[in-house]
Amino acid sequence: MWDNRDDIDFGLFFFAAVGDESADTYRLMLDAAREADRLGFSFVSTPERHFHRFGGAFPNPAVTCAAIAAVTERVQVRAGSVVTPLHPTARLIEDFAMVDGISGGRVGISVGSGWNVNDFVLAKDAYETRRARMLDDIHRIREVWSTGKWRAENSLGVTVELDVYPRPVQPDLDLWITASRSEETFRHAGELGTNLLTHLENQDVEALGAKITAYREARKLAGWPDGGKVTLMMHTFVAPTDEEARDYAAPWLKRYLLSAIDLEAKAVDSGGLMSGGKEGSEFMSVGHARGRLAELGVNRYLDGRSLIGSVEHCREVVRQVKSMGVDEIACLIDFIGEPWRVLDSLASLAEVREPSAAVGG
Repeated sequence: MWDNRDDIDFGLFFFAAVGDESADTYRLMLDAAREADRLGFSFVSTPERHFHRFGGAFPNPAVTCAAIAAVTERVQVRAGSVVTPLHPTARLIEDFAMVDGISGGRVGISVGSGWNVNDFVLAKDAYETRRARMLDDIHRIREVWSTGKWRAENSLGVTVELDVYPRPVQPDLDLWITASRSEETFRHAGELGTNLLTHLENQDVEALGAKITAYREARKLAGWPDGGKVTLMMHTFVAPTDEEARDYAAPWLKRYLLSAIDLEAKAVDSGGLMSGGKEGSEFMSVGHARGRLAELGVNRYLDGRSLIGSVEHCREVVRQVKSMGVDEIACLIDFIGEPWRVLDSLASLAEVREPSAAVGG
């Protein structure tokens, strides 16, 4: 099993399902980022989402990253996932080079191909080729970030080489690929030498461990000198007892999952696929079936797929995921709809992290 480090890092990950309550979301984001900086967490990450209340408070991660950079001093400021097929590479570099400058060289990006057909109203010709485009985008991002040069054809049909400004602080950009169900995506991340961002939505810990092994085997075969970094998203709420944490978090988590199910149903209704490339089902349009599906999801997350529980319970979950090769946990905290409870819980989350030097020992 992979064990290249003595500890496991923690960061905060935002993905709020409250697009129509964005002011509160941003206030929590900034307050939690300041607290993460003070408590010694490693990173704060915000996503890219469009056209739905599930994550809809975060249409532009460069903007939220810039805001976080301005109120923190130490944490890495990450975007995840940036749906690169929706954007010209040069614009991504311009935006995140600004964040790199504001943060003093603390920016990182996880890229994804996107899955929601409705998001691609922003770049409708990119949908069918989105996976191949994402892999190509990684090469272009690395090249333009390091060289500051962008070759493209202008409106007169002339190929020009342009200087891209501002120049970033970091000579190289920390990159992740977001992967879920497909082992092929894990292997692509290994071959390309990126880090890996994943979750437990469609897989259990053991299945994830096998995919992480495939990722690291691919890195080794491609000649990369280290094992890369695996970051695992986990819904998180830590309280004094397991019962208190679960009783409080479960209704919020169900509400959150119902919003996610609605997003997926709308994608299916528009002729697309669900996240992870799954085929749609008619039952997703039935209210009571959605409720049952959300309840099953809550039960799965409370059964070892989340950091919802006491400090002691969460430490045991950390030990388990570390044994599968996870290096970092990205703590999804903003599914809870009461910001003060989220902020109060961060000190307890820090307690989960403190003995992590012994994790896996």
